[in-house]
This record gives sequence, C-alpha cells and structure tokens, in this order.
Amino acid sequence: MIVRRSLLGAVAALAIASSLITGCSSAGSSTASTTKAAATSTASVKTAAAITRSTPVSFNIASIQTSGSLIAVGLNDDGSVQVPADYKQAGWYQKGPAPGEQGSAVILGHVDSYKGEGIFFTLKKVKPGDLIDVTRADGKTAHFKVTDVRMYKKSEFPDQLVFGPRGGATLQVVTCGGNFDKAAKSYESNVVVFSSLDSVT
Repeated sequence: MIVRRSLLGAVAALAIASSLITGCSSAGSSTASTTKAAATSTASVKTAAAITRSTPVSFNIASIQTSGSLIAVGLNDDGSVQVPADYKQAGWYQKGPAPGEQGSAVILGHVDSYKGEGIFFTLKKVKPGDLIDVTRADGKTAHFKVTDVRMYKKSEFPDQLVFGPRGGATLQVVTCGGNFDKAAKSYESNVVVFSSLDSVT
C-alpha cells in the first residue's frame, strides 16, 4: 500500500524540525557559514507535468560531481525522519512523493562523518540553475532544476516548506551544515536545496 503524506502530523513535524539529520555528526569537524533568512512561502511552484509514482534508484548532481544510489527511509519510533546509517549513502523519504510525482519529494544524507566526507559534503556548493537527475525503477529519469539553496537553524527548520506540497513536482535535498557543535557532536543547521521538475526522459 502506498503511504502518502500531504501534510505533516503535529508530532512528526516537531520531530523533523528538531532532529532532521540527527546523525550529521563529525567529531572534530566544523563548517563556518552564514545562515540565510528562513523562507516560509508555500506559493505554488510551476513545474513540468508530474509523472506517476515509481521508486527512485539513483541520483546525479553533475555540477558538484556527486552521484549515488538511493535507499528508502521512513520514520523512527519517535516520529523523526530516518537517515541512512552509511554516511556515503543517500536516502529517499518514502512516506512522501517519489521524485517526479506530484508533491514534494525529499532526498537526504550526511555531510560527513568522523570517517570522512559524506555523500552530500559539497551540497552547499550547488547553485540555482544546476540540475539534479533522479533515475527511477520505471526506467525514467526525472530532471530537476535547482531554484534555491538555503540554510536553516535546526530549531527553525521549515518542515512544511520542505515536506509539504508547494504545487507541481518538486524535490528537496537536505543535509547538515553551518557550525559544528562539539559538545552536542552535531551541526547546528541544515542545508536545503530546492528544485522543481524540469523534464523527464
């Protein structure tokens, strides 16, 4: 049975806002960056025509030479979003839309680990206009054009903007960023790349 979530439940929303990518820790690492003002608009985003649901199997972001397979992730028992245990692995939030499907699809992964650079170590370098290609189990590739790159304090994470419907088929890619809190052993912020479906091949 396909599970869809057009709106976050109160418990899940709070958990996501406070602990999204809780595993983004890297003892001894830090990344200095400026936090941009949080966007709260949910104005309709115009995209190419959405396609039917199909499991995403891999992604490629050519502009930062980052690619890899995708695994499905869901929710932890406390309602927070799961992240792949492997810092080199990206995950697709399977309780939301699939990339290319109507709604907001979300891919997430680690920025780094004490073992080294994570799958999304260079995600913050993505720029508007760059492309994110997601290959799906049905053989189609959904091509998304980046529209914005933002950083949010984890305490101010805009869960509805990232996970909620914004019109059309959109994709958000999320990792950790900002300053590293050595005491908490985690990053203080999340980097979010917003993109919209540009074409399908």
